Amino acid sequence: MSIQHVKGLTTALLLGILMLGPLEAAPPYASWGEENLTTIKKDLWLSESGLYAEMAPDENGAPSHPSFMWGVGVQLTALAAASAVEPGKYLPETKAYADAIQVYWLKHNGVEGFDVQPGPKESDRYYDDNAWLVLALAEVFEVSKEQKYLDRAIATFDFVMTGEDDKLGGGLYWRENILRSKHTCTNGPAIVSALRLHQLTKDGKYLEIARRLYAWTNSRLQDTDGLYFDNINLEGRVGRRKFTYNTALMIRANCLFHKITGEARYLEEARRVSLAAEKFWVRENGAVADSGRFAHMLVESYLELYQESGDRHWAEVVEKSLTYVHDNLKEPNGRYPVTWERKMSPRREESMLLNQASPARAYWVAAEILTGKAADDRKK
Repeated sequence: MSIQHVKGLTTALLLGILMLGPLEAAPPYASWGEENLTTIKKDLWLSESGLYAEMAPDENGAPSHPSFMWGVGVQLTALAAASAVEPGKYLPETKAYADAIQVYWLKHNGVEGFDVQPGPKESDRYYDDNAWLVLALAEVFEVSKEQKYLDRAIATFDFVMTGEDDKLGGGLYWRENILRSKHTCTNGPAIVSALRLHQLTKDGKYLEIARRLYAWTNSRLQDTDGLYFDNINLEGRVGRRKFTYNTALMIRANCLFHKITGEARYLEEARRVSLAAEKFWVRENGAVADSGRFAHMLVESYLELYQESGDRHWAEVVEKSLTYVHDNLKEPNGRYPVTWERKMSPRREESMLLNQASPARAYWVAAEILTGKAADDRKK
Protein backbone atom coordinates (compact mmCIF):
# COMPACT_ATOMS: atom_id res chain seq x y z
CA MET A 1 0.00 0.00 0.00
CA SER A 2 1.37 3.39 -1.00
CA ILE A 3 1.92 6.29 1.40
CA GLN A 4 -0.56 8.28 -0.66
CA HIS A 5 -3.16 5.51 -0.19
CA VAL A 6 -2.62 5.51 3.59
CA LYS A 7 -2.95 9.29 3.69
CA GLY A 8 -6.17 9.03 1.70
CA LEU A 9 -7.65 6.47 4.11
CA THR A 10 -6.62 8.56 7.10
CA THR A 11 -8.22 11.67 5.62
CA ALA A 12 -11.41 9.77 4.88
CA LEU A 13 -11.52 8.41 8.43
CA LEU A 14 -11.05 11.86 9.93
CA LEU A 15 -13.76 13.30 7.69
CA GLY A 16 -16.09 10.51 8.78
CA ILE A 17 -15.46 11.29 12.43
CA LEU A 18 -16.10 14.99 11.83
CA MET A 19 -19.37 14.20 10.06
CA LEU A 20 -20.52 12.16 13.05
CA GLY A 21 -19.73 15.07 15.35
CA PRO A 22 -17.15 15.49 18.08
CA LEU A 23 -16.61 12.73 20.61
CA GLU A 24 -17.66 14.09 23.98
CA ALA A 25 -15.10 13.54 26.70
CA ALA A 26 -16.32 12.69 30.17
CA PRO A 27 -15.91 15.41 32.78
CA PRO A 28 -12.59 15.25 34.70
CA TYR A 29 -14.13 13.71 37.80
CA ALA A 30 -10.77 12.65 39.25
CA SER A 31 -9.40 16.18 38.93
CA TRP A 32 -12.49 17.57 40.62
CA GLY A 33 -12.16 15.00 43.37
CA GLU A 34 -8.48 15.79 43.85
CA GLU A 35 -9.22 19.52 44.15
CA ASN A 36 -11.98 18.75 46.64
CA LEU A 37 -9.79 16.55 48.86
CA THR A 38 -6.97 19.12 48.72
CA THR A 39 -9.32 21.83 50.01
CA ILE A 40 -10.58 19.53 52.76
CA LYS A 41 -7.05 18.83 53.92
CA LYS A 42 -6.12 22.52 53.84
CA ASP A 43 -9.19 23.58 55.81
CA LEU A 44 -9.83 20.70 58.18
CA TRP A 45 -6.76 18.50 58.72
CA LEU A 46 -5.71 18.08 62.38
CA SER A 47 -2.11 16.96 62.00
CA GLU A 48 -1.48 16.06 65.65
CA SER A 49 -4.30 13.51 65.81
CA GLY A 50 -4.50 12.46 62.16
CA LEU A 51 -8.20 13.37 62.18
CA TYR A 52 -10.29 15.99 60.39
CA ALA A 53 -12.04 18.88 62.14
CA GLU A 54 -15.79 19.33 62.12
CA MET A 55 -15.43 22.71 60.41
CA ALA A 56 -12.82 25.29 59.44
CA PRO A 57 -11.21 27.50 62.12
CA ASP A 58 -13.26 30.49 63.24
CA GLU A 59 -12.40 34.13 62.53
CA ASN A 60 -9.89 34.08 65.40
CA GLY A 61 -8.16 30.99 64.05
CA ALA A 62 -9.47 28.72 66.79
CA PRO A 63 -9.74 25.13 65.55
CA SER A 64 -12.93 23.12 65.68
CA HIS A 65 -13.33 19.82 67.51
CA PRO A 66 -12.84 16.61 65.49
CA SER A 67 -15.60 15.78 63.04
CA PHE A 68 -18.71 13.99 64.17
CA MET A 69 -18.86 10.38 63.07
CA TRP A 70 -21.19 10.94 60.10
CA GLY A 71 -18.63 13.22 58.47
CA VAL A 72 -15.88 10.72 59.32
CA GLY A 73 -17.73 8.01 57.42
CA VAL A 74 -18.24 10.11 54.30
CA GLN A 75 -14.62 11.31 54.28
CA LEU A 76 -13.33 7.75 54.66
CA THR A 77 -15.47 6.62 51.73
CA ALA A 78 -14.19 9.57 49.68
CA LEU A 79 -10.60 8.56 50.40
CA ALA A 80 -11.34 4.89 49.69
CA ALA A 81 -12.92 5.80 46.35
CA ALA A 82 -9.90 7.96 45.51
CA SER A 83 -7.64 5.02 46.40
CA ALA A 84 -9.52 2.80 43.97
CA VAL A 85 -8.60 5.22 41.17
CA GLU A 86 -5.17 6.41 42.32
CA PRO A 87 -3.90 3.95 44.95
CA GLY A 88 -0.32 5.18 44.87
CA LYS A 89 -1.42 8.64 45.87
CA TYR A 90 -4.30 8.00 48.25
CA LEU A 91 -4.05 4.51 49.76
CA PRO A 92 -1.49 5.40 52.49
CA GLU A 93 -3.64 8.35 53.56
CA THR A 94 -6.79 6.23 53.49
CA LYS A 95 -5.28 3.56 55.72
CA ALA A 96 -3.83 6.14 58.10
CA TYR A 97 -7.23 7.78 58.54
CA ALA A 98 -8.98 4.44 58.97
CA ASP A 99 -6.52 3.67 61.77
CA ALA A 100 -6.72 7.12 63.36
CA ILE A 101 -10.49 6.97 63.79
CA GLN A 102 -10.18 4.04 66.19
CA VAL A 103 -10.15 6.74 68.90
CA TYR A 104 -13.92 6.94 68.28
CA TRP A 105 -14.31 3.23 69.12
CA LEU A 106 -15.96 2.90 72.52
CA LYS A 107 -16.99 0.02 74.76
CA HIS A 108 -20.17 0.67 76.73
CA ASN A 109 -22.29 -1.84 78.65
CA GLY A 110 -20.13 -4.60 77.22
CA VAL A 111 -20.83 -3.57 73.61
CA GLU A 112 -18.30 -1.92 71.29
CA GLY A 113 -19.06 0.55 68.53
CA PHE A 114 -18.12 3.93 67.09
CA ASP A 115 -19.12 6.95 69.18
CA VAL A 116 -20.15 10.28 67.74
CA GLN A 117 -16.90 11.86 69.04
CA PRO A 118 -13.50 10.56 70.18
CA GLY A 119 -13.23 9.37 73.77
CA PRO A 120 -12.89 9.21 76.61
CA LYS A 121 -16.46 10.45 77.07
CA GLU A 122 -19.97 9.38 77.94
CA SER A 123 -21.35 7.05 75.31
CA ASP A 124 -23.45 8.58 72.52
CA ARG A 125 -23.60 6.16 69.63
CA TYR A 126 -25.78 6.21 66.53
CA TYR A 127 -26.67 3.07 64.66
CA ASP A 128 -26.73 4.86 61.32
CA ASP A 129 -23.25 6.34 61.87
CA ASN A 130 -21.95 2.84 62.43
CA ALA A 131 -23.70 1.45 59.36
CA TRP A 132 -21.91 4.07 57.24
CA LEU A 133 -18.62 2.96 58.80
CA VAL A 134 -19.29 -0.66 57.85
CA LEU A 135 -19.53 0.43 54.23
CA ALA A 136 -16.43 2.62 54.50
CA LEU A 137 -14.28 -0.04 56.17
CA ALA A 138 -15.42 -2.66 53.67
CA GLU A 139 -14.11 -0.41 50.89
CA VAL A 140 -10.84 0.20 52.73
CA PHE A 141 -10.46 -3.58 52.93
CA GLU A 142 -11.09 -3.91 49.20
CA VAL A 143 -8.49 -1.33 48.22
CA SER A 144 -5.89 -2.36 50.81
CA LYS A 145 -6.45 -6.16 51.00
CA GLU A 146 -5.67 -5.91 54.73
CA GLN A 147 -7.85 -8.22 56.82
CA LYS A 148 -8.00 -5.90 59.83
CA TYR A 149 -10.31 -3.54 58.00
CA LEU A 150 -12.78 -6.30 57.16
CA ASP A 151 -12.60 -7.46 60.78
CA ARG A 152 -13.44 -3.91 61.90
CA ALA A 153 -16.32 -3.73 59.42
CA ILE A 154 -17.73 -6.97 60.84
CA ALA A 155 -17.33 -5.76 64.45
CA THR A 156 -19.04 -2.49 63.55
CA PHE A 157 -21.91 -4.34 61.90
CA ASP A 158 -22.33 -6.40 65.06
CA PHE A 159 -22.92 -3.14 66.94
CA VAL A 160 -25.44 -1.97 64.33
CA MET A 161 -27.48 -5.13 64.83
CA THR A 162 -27.76 -4.52 68.57
CA GLY A 163 -30.20 -1.81 67.50
CA GLU A 164 -32.79 -4.35 66.35
CA ASP A 165 -35.69 -5.60 68.44
CA ASP A 166 -39.21 -6.93 67.83
CA LYS A 167 -41.09 -3.70 68.52
CA LEU A 168 -43.02 -2.65 65.40
CA GLY A 169 -42.23 -6.11 64.08
CA GLY A 170 -38.48 -5.55 63.77
CA GLY A 171 -36.21 -2.93 62.29
CA LEU A 172 -33.32 -0.88 63.65
CA TYR A 173 -33.36 2.16 65.87
CA TRP A 174 -31.50 5.38 65.08
CA ARG A 175 -29.73 6.20 68.34
CA GLU A 176 -28.60 3.89 71.13
CA ASN A 177 -29.51 6.26 73.98
CA ILE A 178 -32.94 7.26 72.65
CA LEU A 179 -34.99 4.25 71.53
CA ARG A 180 -38.04 6.15 70.30
CA SER A 181 -38.07 5.59 66.55
CA LYS A 182 -36.75 3.42 63.75
CA HIS A 183 -35.32 5.20 60.72
CA THR A 184 -34.73 4.44 57.07
CA CYS A 185 -31.31 6.09 57.45
CA THR A 186 -30.28 3.19 59.70
CA ASN A 187 -32.08 0.31 58.03
CA GLY A 188 -31.11 1.23 54.45
CA PRO A 189 -27.33 1.32 55.01
CA ALA A 190 -27.60 -1.70 57.30
CA ILE A 191 -29.16 -3.69 54.46
CA VAL A 192 -26.42 -2.58 52.07
CA SER A 193 -23.80 -3.32 54.74
CA ALA A 194 -25.15 -6.84 55.21
CA LEU A 195 -25.09 -7.45 51.46
CA ARG A 196 -21.53 -6.13 51.16
CA LEU A 197 -20.38 -8.36 54.02
CA HIS A 198 -22.09 -11.29 52.34
CA GLN A 199 -20.14 -10.53 49.17
CA LEU A 200 -16.85 -10.27 51.04
CA THR A 201 -17.24 -13.20 53.45
CA LYS A 202 -19.68 -15.50 51.59
CA ASP A 203 -21.46 -15.98 54.93
CA GLY A 204 -25.14 -16.61 54.31
CA LYS A 205 -26.21 -15.08 57.62
CA TYR A 206 -25.63 -11.61 56.22
CA LEU A 207 -27.92 -12.29 53.27
CA GLU A 208 -30.64 -13.45 55.65
CA ILE A 209 -30.26 -10.31 57.77
CA ALA A 210 -30.48 -8.19 54.62
CA ARG A 211 -33.66 -9.95 53.52
CA ARG A 212 -35.25 -9.46 56.94
CA LEU A 213 -34.45 -5.75 57.18
CA TYR A 214 -35.42 -5.18 53.54
CA ALA A 215 -38.86 -6.71 54.07
CA TRP A 216 -39.42 -4.68 57.24
CA THR A 217 -38.29 -1.38 55.70
CA ASN A 218 -40.48 -1.84 52.64
CA SER A 219 -43.52 -2.74 54.73
CA ARG A 220 -43.13 0.09 57.23
CA LEU A 221 -41.39 2.98 55.49
CA GLN A 222 -41.95 2.85 51.71
CA ASP A 223 -44.53 5.13 50.12
CA THR A 224 -46.71 3.99 47.22
CA ASP A 225 -44.62 6.06 44.79
CA GLY A 226 -41.57 3.93 45.66
CA LEU A 227 -39.81 6.60 47.73
CA TYR A 228 -39.11 6.22 51.43
CA PHE A 229 -40.33 8.06 54.48
CA ASP A 230 -37.87 9.11 57.18
CA ASN A 231 -38.93 7.14 60.26
CA ILE A 232 -41.63 5.47 62.29
CA ASN A 233 -41.95 5.98 66.04
CA LEU A 234 -42.92 3.32 68.57
CA GLU A 235 -46.55 4.51 68.51
CA GLY A 236 -46.65 3.68 64.81
CA ARG A 237 -46.68 7.28 63.59
CA VAL A 238 -44.68 7.75 60.39
CA GLY A 239 -42.42 10.75 59.88
CA ARG A 240 -43.30 11.42 56.26
CA ARG A 241 -40.41 13.66 55.18
CA LYS A 242 -38.42 12.29 52.27
CA PHE A 243 -34.67 12.63 51.90
CA THR A 244 -32.64 11.49 48.93
CA TYR A 245 -30.30 9.28 50.91
CA ASN A 246 -33.05 7.09 52.35
CA THR A 247 -34.33 6.21 48.91
CA ALA A 248 -30.78 6.01 47.53
CA LEU A 249 -29.68 3.27 49.89
CA MET A 250 -32.72 1.19 49.02
CA ILE A 251 -31.88 1.58 45.32
CA ARG A 252 -28.39 0.30 46.12
CA ALA A 253 -29.89 -2.54 48.14
CA ASN A 254 -32.00 -3.62 45.17
CA CYS A 255 -28.99 -3.47 42.85
CA LEU A 256 -26.95 -5.62 45.24
CA PHE A 257 -29.79 -8.11 45.73
CA HIS A 258 -29.97 -8.44 41.95
CA LYS A 259 -26.22 -8.90 41.64
CA ILE A 260 -26.18 -11.57 44.36
CA THR A 261 -29.39 -13.47 43.60
CA GLY A 262 -29.97 -12.79 39.90
CA GLU A 263 -33.67 -12.20 40.64
CA ALA A 264 -35.09 -9.77 38.08
CA ARG A 265 -37.62 -8.30 40.51
CA TYR A 266 -34.87 -6.46 42.35
CA LEU A 267 -33.57 -4.74 39.23
CA GLU A 268 -37.12 -3.83 38.24
CA GLU A 269 -37.66 -2.28 41.66
CA ALA A 270 -34.37 -0.38 41.48
CA ARG A 271 -35.49 1.12 38.16
CA ARG A 272 -38.97 2.00 39.45
CA VAL A 273 -37.64 3.71 42.57
CA SER A 274 -34.87 5.49 40.65
CA LEU A 275 -37.33 6.97 38.18
CA ALA A 276 -39.53 8.16 41.03
CA ALA A 277 -36.51 9.73 42.74
CA GLU A 278 -35.42 11.45 39.53
CA LYS A 279 -38.89 12.92 39.08
CA PHE A 280 -39.06 14.07 42.71
CA TRP A 281 -35.56 15.50 43.26
CA VAL A 282 -33.59 16.00 40.03
CA ARG A 283 -34.16 19.27 38.22
CA GLU A 284 -33.86 19.89 34.48
CA ASN A 285 -30.51 21.67 34.91
CA GLY A 286 -29.05 18.75 36.87
CA ALA A 287 -29.52 20.25 40.33
CA VAL A 288 -30.59 17.83 43.05
CA ALA A 289 -33.10 19.42 45.40
CA ASP A 290 -31.58 18.28 48.67
CA SER A 291 -28.53 18.80 50.87
CA GLY A 292 -25.29 17.45 49.44
CA ARG A 293 -24.85 15.18 52.46
CA PHE A 294 -27.93 13.32 51.25
CA ALA A 295 -27.82 13.97 47.50
CA HIS A 296 -24.39 12.45 46.86
CA MET A 297 -25.83 9.10 47.87
CA LEU A 298 -28.55 9.37 45.23
CA VAL A 299 -25.87 10.08 42.63
CA GLU A 300 -23.98 7.00 43.79
CA SER A 301 -27.11 4.84 43.65
CA TYR A 302 -27.64 5.91 40.03
CA LEU A 303 -24.07 4.89 39.24
CA GLU A 304 -24.72 1.51 40.81
CA LEU A 305 -27.89 1.09 38.76
CA TYR A 306 -25.95 2.05 35.64
CA GLN A 307 -23.40 -0.64 36.41
CA GLU A 308 -26.04 -3.26 37.10
CA SER A 309 -28.42 -2.46 34.23
CA GLY A 310 -26.16 -0.95 31.57
CA ASP A 311 -28.77 1.78 31.04
CA ARG A 312 -26.80 4.83 29.91
CA HIS A 313 -29.56 7.15 31.12
CA TRP A 314 -28.30 6.93 34.69
CA ALA A 315 -24.74 7.80 33.71
CA GLU A 316 -26.10 10.85 31.89
CA VAL A 317 -28.12 11.93 34.94
CA VAL A 318 -25.00 11.69 37.08
CA GLU A 319 -22.86 13.59 34.57
CA LYS A 320 -25.38 16.41 34.39
CA SER A 321 -25.78 16.61 38.16
CA LEU A 322 -22.08 16.55 39.04
CA THR A 323 -21.27 19.05 36.30
CA TYR A 324 -23.92 21.35 37.73
CA VAL A 325 -22.47 20.97 41.24
CA HIS A 326 -18.92 21.68 40.09
CA ASP A 327 -19.61 24.47 37.61
CA ASN A 328 -22.36 26.33 39.48
CA LEU A 329 -21.96 25.67 43.19
CA LYS A 330 -18.24 25.51 43.91
CA GLU A 331 -17.01 28.62 45.71
CA PRO A 332 -13.73 30.44 44.86
CA ASN A 333 -12.27 29.02 48.09
CA GLY A 334 -12.91 25.49 46.82
CA ARG A 335 -15.78 24.76 49.17
CA TYR A 336 -19.30 23.61 48.34
CA PRO A 337 -22.58 24.83 49.83
CA VAL A 338 -24.87 22.76 52.01
CA THR A 339 -27.55 22.35 49.34
CA TRP A 340 -26.98 20.95 45.87
CA GLU A 341 -29.87 22.91 44.38
CA ARG A 342 -28.55 26.48 44.43
CA LYS A 343 -25.78 28.71 45.73
CA MET A 344 -26.12 30.17 49.20
CA SER A 345 -24.29 32.95 51.02
CA PRO A 346 -21.04 31.41 52.30
CA ARG A 347 -21.06 30.56 56.01
CA ARG A 348 -18.54 28.87 58.24
CA GLU A 349 -21.01 26.02 58.78
CA GLU A 350 -20.78 25.04 55.12
CA SER A 351 -17.13 24.10 55.71
CA MET A 352 -18.25 21.09 57.75
CA LEU A 353 -16.42 17.92 56.77
CA LEU A 354 -19.73 16.25 55.98
CA ASN A 355 -20.66 18.93 53.46
CA GLN A 356 -17.25 18.96 51.76
CA ALA A 357 -16.60 15.21 51.71
CA SER A 358 -19.94 14.53 50.00
CA PRO A 359 -18.99 15.95 46.57
CA ALA A 360 -15.52 14.40 46.92
CA ARG A 361 -17.08 10.98 47.35
CA ALA A 362 -19.39 11.51 44.37
CA TYR A 363 -16.57 12.71 42.10
CA TRP A 364 -14.28 9.78 42.89
CA VAL A 365 -16.99 7.14 42.51
CA ALA A 366 -17.92 8.68 39.15
CA ALA A 367 -14.23 8.70 38.18
CA GLU A 368 -13.98 4.98 38.88
CA ILE A 369 -17.25 3.91 37.27
CA LEU A 370 -17.46 6.28 34.31
CA THR A 371 -13.81 6.89 33.41
CA GLY A 372 -11.67 4.46 35.42
CA LYS A 373 -11.00 0.73 35.54
CA ALA A 374 -14.67 -0.13 35.95
CA ALA A 375 -15.44 1.75 32.73
CA ASP A 376 -12.59 -0.03 30.94
CA ASP A 377 -13.83 -3.42 32.13
CA ARG A 378 -17.29 -2.77 30.67
CA LYS A 379 -15.76 -2.09 27.25
CA LYS A 380 -13.99 -5.46 27.10
